Amino acid sequence: MAFTVVPELTDEVARRHVAAPAVRPADRALVRLSMVSSADGASELSGVSGGLGGAGDRLVFAHLRRAADAVVVGVRTAAAEHYRPTGPEGPHLYLVASRPETDAPLDLLGAPGVTLVLPEDAGPAGEGIATWRLGQGGRVDLGALVGQLAGQTVALEGGPTLAGLLAAQGLVDELFLTLAPRVVGGSSPRVVHGAESPPGPWSLEQGLVDGEGFVYLRYHRPEPHLV
Repeated sequence: MAFTVVPELTDEVARRHVAAPAVRPADRALVRLSMVSSADGASELSGVSGGLGGAGDRLVFAHLRRAADAVVVGVRTAAAEHYRPTGPEGPHLYLVASRPETDAPLDLLGAPGVTLVLPEDAGPAGEGIATWRLGQGGRVDLGALVGQLAGQTVALEGGPTLAGLLAAQGLVDELFLTLAPRVVGGSSPRVVHGAESPPGPWSLEQGLVDGEGFVYLRYHRPEPHLV
């Protein structure tokens, strides 16, 4: 597959880059992970991923959200990246947490269109906070979560630990990875980390390079259960 060089990632180019795939899972949500990394593999700059991206990366992120029925993100990532409610026209926001005491602001947790996803044995959430209870032993059952969202398109927005858990269970269908032309060093985690994922190869569906040196990659993991 040849890379396409574009002077800049325009709105139309980004829209085509994230166009819906022809096949999707039969029994759960289609899960599309978007992450950004430096050229040397860091997923964060000064503690947040937003410092690595540019205008093109933000366009890819925005179009993935527009194409999604739901956003799934770890509650710590939502707090660190200053998430806000997606609004009445936006996708439903599912915040994954192991316990109800989180750093996320109450105006996010209590907003319409936002659900806190907790294990069944976690403590009670605050008044007015919509919750789903899935899983035991202090862990959300992520397979049950994407199963509950069967037929929907999910934008998975991290962080790296949540992405790693879903990938290790074979629950990530596409990866949209932006490589920033930066070498940052430090101790930042990888874009996906934790338990080992299935080792089979992913297909590189598309690669774009813009005039600033950002690289936009779209990978797909073929699975026999796709229809």
